[in-house]
Amino acid sequence: MKRALVLVILVSLVALPAFVSGCTSVIAQTREPYTYSSEIYNASKVSPATEQEVLDFLAQDTTDNNLWIKGVYECGHFAADLWWNAYMQGLEACMVWVKHWEQGTEQDHWVVKFHIENETQNYWLWVEPSSDGVVNEGDYTIQDTFCGEDALNLCKTWWAGNYS
Repeated sequence: MKRALVLVILVSLVALPAFVSGCTSVIAQTREPYTYSSEIYNASKVSPATEQEVLDFLAQDTTDNNLWIKGVYECGHFAADLWWNAYMQGLEACMVWVKHWEQGTEQDHWVVKFHIENETQNYWLWVEPSSDGVVNEGDYTIQDTFCGEDALNLCKTWWAGNYS
């Protein structure tokens, strides 16, 4: 009984920062190191998609299963991994650094936006990378946007110290 209580407390302490940060994920996943450093961005590999293609991609992508760990794997890492996986699937996407209000304070955060295009529409679908939830662009104040080669370089920067 004592061990169970200690385990519940430890899990709660690990999960609390995730809920406070706006990045929520409940299942840990072992990730293989990405090879950002050997990749050169190729714009011809990506194109806009339909909203259904993006939703199908999100349903298959496992980034949202990763565990948020303060100082190790946070919102920007979720965004980088989701962006990378989208790039590898040929989907045009950008990582967006934003500010938003949460629990009465302004928070820094990262989202990923996907370029949607079909016969009648051309827009960006905004996604919370830690949950795959579609979010409203109007809920955020954009600080910076990283697309294409800029996004790849940001991914390389974030992961340079984490994998050898």
